[in-house]
Amino acid sequence: MWKKFLSLLAVILFLNVAVTSAASIEPVTDKAGLLKPTEVELLNQRIRDVEQKHKIKIGVVFVKSVGNKDMIEASDEWRDKYFSNGKNGGIVLLVAMDKHKYEMATDRRMVQQITDSDGIPYLKDKFQSELSDGNYYGAAENFVKGVSELVSYYETHGVAYGQRVPGELDPMAAAVAVVTSIILGVFIRSALIGSMSNIHHAMEALDYLKKNTVKLNESRDTFLFMHVQRRPRSSGKSDSSGSGHSGGGGGGGSF
Repeated sequence: MWKKFLSLLAVILFLNVAVTSAASIEPVTDKAGLLKPTEVELLNQRIRDVEQKHKIKIGVVFVKSVGNKDMIEASDEWRDKYFSNGKNGGIVLLVAMDKHKYEMATDRRMVQQITDSDGIPYLKDKFQSELSDGNYYGAAENFVKGVSELVSYYETHGVAYGQRVPGELDPMAAAVAVVTSIILGVFIRSALIGSMSNIHHAMEALDYLKKNTVKLNESRDTFLFMHVQRRPRSSGKSDSSGSGHSGGGGGGGSF
């Protein structure tokens, strides 16, 4: 009886410690020593404000190396361990200085707001140039700003950035309508011309020519040149693939 009680108590204590450690981690982790203490504190406060506003979790992690892990696996671990408990989702930016690579990982809720096809490229445009210039504080600040903008867009429009808003004009439908109108206009014009009493279609092409106005002296064709261009036949296969992240989405690059 006592053994079962002690075992249960040990499990409870372990879970309590795990939850406490996960909850107490700061939004910004700088294991590469790239940021000043004042910059870390400013970023932490900025992220806390965005997290509280949107009920999400945001992580910015700078490390010297991810070891033998690839960037996708490492970013997923940081996300799942520390930044996946946001009510409306979580996202983490992992930067590895030895490889000069970065990777973003979103969880299942956040990927609905920041999509791999449009949201992730939007974030890249926000901070990648700052990373390349060595402005790591500016890169982190722009990343957080971009996340806030994308989540705000989702909250305002009900769809992720890059997706069509309900009730908005579909460009494809508009193009089809224009083409249909042109075809209909041509048909009506032809019908009206055909109904005119003073205009009639000729039976043969020769009827449009005036007799004795053209005289051919020779009936010989002159060959000028021939150009042949050969192209390999497409195999029909596609190299497209997903982000590779488990339990969500994401994307990355080099700087």
